[in-house]
Amino acid sequence: MFDKKQNGLLKPIFIIFVICLVAIVASAIASVARHETYANGFIEKSTVNVDETTTLGYEVDENGDPVVVSTAKIGSAGDILIHKPILQNAYISSEKTYNFDNVFSYINPVIKKYDYFVANLELSCGGSERGYSTYPLFNIPDTIVDAAKKAGIDCLLTSNNHCYDSSEAGVLRTQEVIKKAGVDYTGTVTSSEQDNYLVKEINGIKFGFVCYTFETDSETGTAINGIKITDTAASLINTFHYSTLDKFYTKLGSQLNSMKNKGADVLVVYIHWGDEYQLKQNSRQTEISQKLADMGVDVIVGGHPHVVQPVDLITSTDGAHKTVCVYSLGNFISNQRRALMSLKDGHTEDGMIFEMSFSKYSDGSVKFDSVGVIPTWVHLFASGGRNVYRITPLAKGFSDKAEEIGLKNSSNGLSLAEDSYDRTMALVSEGMDKCNAYLKNKTANDVSETQSDVSRSDDSQSDVSQPDASQSYASEPDTSQSDASQSSALAA
Repeated sequence: MFDKKQNGLLKPIFIIFVICLVAIVASAIASVARHETYANGFIEKSTVNVDETTTLGYEVDENGDPVVVSTAKIGSAGDILIHKPILQNAYISSEKTYNFDNVFSYINPVIKKYDYFVANLELSCGGSERGYSTYPLFNIPDTIVDAAKKAGIDCLLTSNNHCYDSSEAGVLRTQEVIKKAGVDYTGTVTSSEQDNYLVKEINGIKFGFVCYTFETDSETGTAINGIKITDTAASLINTFHYSTLDKFYTKLGSQLNSMKNKGADVLVVYIHWGDEYQLKQNSRQTEISQKLADMGVDVIVGGHPHVVQPVDLITSTDGAHKTVCVYSLGNFISNQRRALMSLKDGHTEDGMIFEMSFSKYSDGSVKFDSVGVIPTWVHLFASGGRNVYRITPLAKGFSDKAEEIGLKNSSNGLSLAEDSYDRTMALVSEGMDKCNAYLKNKTANDVSETQSDVSRSDDSQSDVSQPDASQSYASEPDTSQSDASQSSALAA
């Protein structure tokens, strides 16, 4: 039994308890009211606040939509092909070494603006003991990889028709050189027990990268660029043959599934294919790209033709998926000058950086935001008694920065660069516009859908691979000669 004194103390405590209880109930009722739905299940207006993360499990904006928590912009460039004049002009006699840093001097500020940058290393680093060589068998000094690293290149593609130029030992040593430089790579492995793909997390978004090259005919075994390779090497290089595409699709399908199981949000296939010096994709490229779209690949980036080819947006056969396809990025660096080529229109001097941008949201979804291109041109001019090669970025408005990017180093550098820009944009503009129109419309539809359904669960993540439901042996010509006539015409 309580005495009067105790009873007097309990009354105010009881009153405070009742007041708190009423406040809690009132708050709960208000919360329910804010999320009230109409009979047809449509939410007329969301009033969910940014700090109401306990209800949905993730941060939302004033409209109840997930917020962007990170973005990633990936850049990809074409072939790094070191012909004899480029090799000769990289030699520093006083140091008895080769330095390729200047090749990238005008492009590296552009490269470093990307969160991740990929380029095709179309050569081997077999070591000085074998003797350095260029076309037709490229064995290039290790310092080319060092230069790529300094320029900001994060990943090198190692499966192409010149990866076996220094034999099986060169395939292995090239990987060692790249690893030592601290650069990622995909396309080859050092053991058949390893996964021949790369899953890379970039700003919280996981990308699955895989790289393949075509095989050439061989009576037995596997051949690359007309050279029969060892059975061991065949197990270390991602290759396919046009006559046995089902075998290719089976292996690639397994790799795609493995990358997805490792959390890949975006699937990108880099592929060496097509016909050299052709400005349009062939029927086999079209066939393969359609199949890869059906398999759920998000982006296809092609190389090998040594010229830029069109960009397209491919719809899967069942209509449930869209794939962005770049048929060829062209050359990043080479000596394939118009004066030396049967193709005299300058396309072999052209390349482009292809960029793809993604956003990750607070609900865990990843969305493909946009694609873009920056045309590039290899500027050849004379300086200090030697020919100089520079990869030149031709971003919008580049003419106003002609001196800054070295175009004034030759009398006709600016006009040639303008021609290069026009050639590249004529090939890719239509496809780029098509891709961006789809991606922009897709994003707008996603926003509209999320505003009408703020009560979605944590596992309702967008699937980047389903944007709708939620997307014969030809060798390079010998360019070992210096382009003396052109370099003198370009001299300052």
